[in-house]
Amino acid sequence: MFMRISLTLTLLASFSVQALAQTTTAGVEGFLIEGKLSEGKSAMQARVEATPKDAEAQYAVGIFSVLIAAENLSQNLYRYGLRPDAPRAPFVRMPVPENPDPEELTYEKWRGVLQQFIDDLAVAEAELSKVDDPDVKLKLPVGMVRMDLNGDGKAEDAETFWKVFTAVAWRAAKLDEDQQRFEIGFDKADVHWMIGYTHLLRAMAEAYLAYDTSEFFTNTASIFFAGVESPLVQLRTERQNNFMDQIADAVLTVHLMKFELVEPERMEVARQHLLTMISQSRLVWEYCTQETDDDREWIPNAKQTSLTPLTVNEERIAGWAAFLNEAEEVLEGKKLLPHWRVNDGRGINLRRVFTEPTNFDLIGWVHGVSALPYLEEGDKVSMDTARTLSRTFEGRFLVFAVWFQ
Repeated sequence: MFMRISLTLTLLASFSVQALAQTTTAGVEGFLIEGKLSEGKSAMQARVEATPKDAEAQYAVGIFSVLIAAENLSQNLYRYGLRPDAPRAPFVRMPVPENPDPEELTYEKWRGVLQQFIDDLAVAEAELSKVDDPDVKLKLPVGMVRMDLNGDGKAEDAETFWKVFTAVAWRAAKLDEDQQRFEIGFDKADVHWMIGYTHLLRAMAEAYLAYDTSEFFTNTASIFFAGVESPLVQLRTERQNNFMDQIADAVLTVHLMKFELVEPERMEVARQHLLTMISQSRLVWEYCTQETDDDREWIPNAKQTSLTPLTVNEERIAGWAAFLNEAEEVLEGKKLLPHWRVNDGRGINLRRVFTEPTNFDLIGWVHGVSALPYLEEGDKVSMDTARTLSRTFEGRFLVFAVWFQ
């Protein structure tokens, strides 16, 4: 009798867990397809409060937080009139529609946009870090996830997460009609993949905010935004030669990339984000290589099926691990970066570039004069490493790097 009761309770518990998992997934999917991100996050937070060990619900909270960060950035870009034909630069690559009546964007507001993005990503990381179940799985139709990119309260068919992802990260990742749903089985490896990306994006934003870029903003922001009061706005009234306009804009952009350091502590924060990204990428592959299933994998191991046209094998996994080791040594100053004009055995200590930052001058770095304070003797990154990575990834290392982390 006792054994029968125990077996019954065990089966009931098992069925309850499965039912809860199915409910969680279905509930998340509904909010995502309708583009109700804040409502979905609140619903999943309530589920976590009711059932603290519900890893899928906590995972959903983290995913909603990531999407909300991207949505907030998109809405800010729309608010200030991001131009559809703007150059594809970091943080302004979101595919927002054209705003016929943008608000005025100032330098201070632009810094606020980036700081909000940093803060939103910190919230997303905190929520994702609470997912501690190594067997967690959340299947979601990524191709059907909608976002309110322009802040009008509606998530239209054209406002999908996949459109954002292909515009920002992977232009080759297109979906045909048969792949419209594009369901991904998000697991523990993907938790660390998402966390790693929050650190990469924050590193980029922190490094930018470390410098006074007000002159750069004043003279180039109108290239990107319609809602900018700039001395150059009048030069855009009659664009007679688009090719020459692009060249002129590019030359001016490079010329103005000379920034005064105003918040040096942000540079070390950026370096720590990059180091954490590396540790998170290692965790991605630690969990990924232990998987024995083959269930809609976003980051597959060598024995799993990829949802992308790219393939993973043992050599590429080892190659990526070697790259992470090399990158970490460079950020820690244990290996030096070569400069094309320095041939006396010295190299650039990148750690000191972050920990002992000075004013930034792009032309000075290309020329070499800005690198002089950071030159040291020591072990340098070898060109053999680059050649090995190129061979391992068949000349597509950057594509794999965007995918892997």
